[in-house]
Amino acid sequence: MELQKLSVLSESEIKMIHNASMEILSSTGVKILNKRVLSILKDKGLEISEEKLIVKFTKTSIEDSLSSVPRKFDVFDRNGKYAFTIGDGNPHIGAGHNAVFWKDSETGETRPSRTADVARFAHLCDYLEEIDIIGIPVMPQDVKVPSATLLYGVKATIENSRKPVYFSTDSPQVNQKCIELIKTVFQGDIKKRPYGICQFSPTSPLFWEGPVLDALYDSAVQRIPIVILPEPNTGISAPYTLAGLLTVHNVECLSGIAITQLLSPGVPVMYGSSWTTTDMRTGSALVGSVETSLCRIAGSQISNFYNIPHHTTAPNSDNHAYDEQNGWEKLLSLLCAVASGADLIINCGMFATGMTSSHEQLIMDNEMSSIVKRMARGILVNDETIAKETIVEIGPQGGQYLTSNHTLKWLRSDEHLHTQVSVREPFSLWKSKGLKDTEKMAKEVMYQIEKKPVNSIPAEIKEKLDSIVLLATEEN
Repeated sequence: MELQKLSVLSESEIKMIHNASMEILSSTGVKILNKRVLSILKDKGLEISEEKLIVKFTKTSIEDSLSSVPRKFDVFDRNGKYAFTIGDGNPHIGAGHNAVFWKDSETGETRPSRTADVARFAHLCDYLEEIDIIGIPVMPQDVKVPSATLLYGVKATIENSRKPVYFSTDSPQVNQKCIELIKTVFQGDIKKRPYGICQFSPTSPLFWEGPVLDALYDSAVQRIPIVILPEPNTGISAPYTLAGLLTVHNVECLSGIAITQLLSPGVPVMYGSSWTTTDMRTGSALVGSVETSLCRIAGSQISNFYNIPHHTTAPNSDNHAYDEQNGWEKLLSLLCAVASGADLIINCGMFATGMTSSHEQLIMDNEMSSIVKRMARGILVNDETIAKETIVEIGPQGGQYLTSNHTLKWLRSDEHLHTQVSVREPFSLWKSKGLKDTEKMAKEVMYQIEKKPVNSIPAEIKEKLDSIVLLATEEN
């Protein structure tokens, strides 16, 4: 039996949050700073305040929009090969995204990130089994035109890995160039076989900025799968209570989902949640707190209530080092995300409240993902795994199971997880191997993967990518 899904909200509590959200959407509304989208929503029959730029969503408009959201959709790799299905009941885990700093593998220092870091990161992801999709890990800081930094990250990622990509920007120009990059490299019809997923966030509390909506519009009409990811912060841009945080988030998420479906009915869209709490003693925004993990569980329950796919962030930590806090915050956030039934989980390779990435963290998070997925699979119970006949055969006469046929048959199965960077040997053997901690073992795995060939793209395609990025930098 699989691990039972975690829950923190009762059915009646979910309905309370839903009802409050619907009342806010219909009576208070959401601010829309985009004339084109306002005009479209007005034509769809929504109540618009031309002066205040407020849109009020009716219950019917929300329900109709939710009904048109696909319950699942397939995702493909760079070569047009099927990768996985969002909404199939399995957690899909990804790397990234949008940090600024990099912890250097050679010096151990935290420094501004570089495009070469992203290329190396993508190559590692290509060979890590638990990484299903690659978020652009950082906004490279060695780019001469800051507005084009994400484009260099996307280009470096798709040049060094076949896996699907996940990207996010609030610029319609950069968003369109990102779409051009993935269309150029993709082998197939990207509308029918999506290779990239893009994310858009409202500004809390309760409004959408103009450029973000322009980018969302472009993605929706081109049928690029979209994640709506509000990021309200307790006590700052949302109530300090977790129920209040969930409600502001839900209002913003439902407004974004409704907008995507009113613009392009049936375009794949996900209920995204990146919970942030505030340490009022320091003013710090936290993504690894226990409260954010409680909200991850709640987010899955609410998205299930609406019967649409759910995305969240994990494994997350607010610490700046690979230490015990990093471990417990990351494991808790990832376990809560997976065990609550989230469909897409992004953030492997990141720490320090999402501001820093590293290759070693990516390797460690890959292992953590395998551990949590094994936990979620639970225990397989049937006549063969109970092994009654084997137990009876060996009996109580001092026998052993080491050489039994049952052990030999199951030895190389997935019954027990085989780890890469966990210490699992006696002290004497560990000492003889150099007393290596997890970071050192992760570094060794990193170097081993880097010896493997890069799944590069044809030279003529690379030239086209170069031209797109170059033109974007010249335009800015």
